[in-house]
Amino acid sequence: MIRTSIFLIFSLSAICHIYSQEPDTSATGDSTLIVAEDQEAELAYNRGIEQFNTKNYQAALSSFDEAISIKPDFAKAYFNRGSVRMEVKDYDGAIVDFDAALQYDASMTNAYFLRGRCKESANDTEGALQDYNIAIEKDLKEAKVYYYRGVIKFQKEDYKGAIEDFTQAIYIKNDYAYAYNDRGSAKRKIEDYDGAINDYKQAIRIDPKMAFAYNNMGSAKRKKGDFKGAIEDYNLAIKMKPDYYVAYNNMGSAKYEMEDYEGAIKDFEKAIEIKNDYAYAYNNIGNAKFKLRDYEGAVKALDKAIGINANYGYAYMNRGNAKEMLRDNKGACSDWKKAKELGVKNVEAFIYQCN
Repeated sequence: MIRTSIFLIFSLSAICHIYSQEPDTSATGDSTLIVAEDQEAELAYNRGIEQFNTKNYQAALSSFDEAISIKPDFAKAYFNRGSVRMEVKDYDGAIVDFDAALQYDASMTNAYFLRGRCKESANDTEGALQDYNIAIEKDLKEAKVYYYRGVIKFQKEDYKGAIEDFTQAIYIKNDYAYAYNDRGSAKRKIEDYDGAINDYKQAIRIDPKMAFAYNNMGSAKRKKGDFKGAIEDYNLAIKMKPDYYVAYNNMGSAKYEMEDYEGAIKDFEKAIEIKNDYAYAYNNIGNAKFKLRDYEGAVKALDKAIGINANYGYAYMNRGNAKEMLRDNKGACSDWKKAKELGVKNVEAFIYQCN
């Protein structure tokens, strides 16, 4: 009997790319020049500002070091040195500087935000969330602080909280394409597909070349069963970004759901052509070949998926299904048991027939 419980893996965007996370341009520093005659600290500080603005970061660090050595309570110098350290990815050093800036001038609320960005970049999401909360409590009216707090809430699966923060970011900055995209992804997570599509459209209106917004909109349409609309969006994503292997995989998934298995395989193969270690696409080829009754081809594709990711539970389960069709019951049972070890619950329905 042909199994119907074949699990096609949909990569909705690349995780992460469900939310986009805009490029980090937070560390802009405080570009205010200080004019004071015969003040060596201020002269060094001003020189550091000019060097920072021309991206001469090492020279800027030296200038801010000099300013601080002359004037140890120079809050703005600490703030800007922290901003430079952010740019060179010295997050621990930047956090120390933002701490010092706040010690000497507690009104520098942007330091809480930038310190939070450093903590988030260093994978301290709880510390980052605390700093974003403080910045907002202290009335920092910056769209980015709400946006990045929304990103953390999204990652913590607090989708309604994320939507609230992305909405506030959009209220402050109404052309915030990333916030529209990510709010759309949060809405998609709570199955508000129409709301998600509207947000992706807004993101695209603001930035017509935002490839991942087309990809995400396609995934929302696919969830609604609008497979043709989804394919159109995936094609547009690929037009914007020709090496977008995730969009090829997603387009193949839409074709699979339309029972166009040959077309799906071509798209999965294109994804692999771009990224040859893309285990999801090999798994999906295996599933499409299973549907075409090419069980040997399915096993070969699933072998490759497992070769790339030895802990890919669904690939073991699917390979077991294909082996069963080839009358390799021992091999099927071995794969199903491995899938169960890896936490795949659906495989229980198959294992009962194994000794």
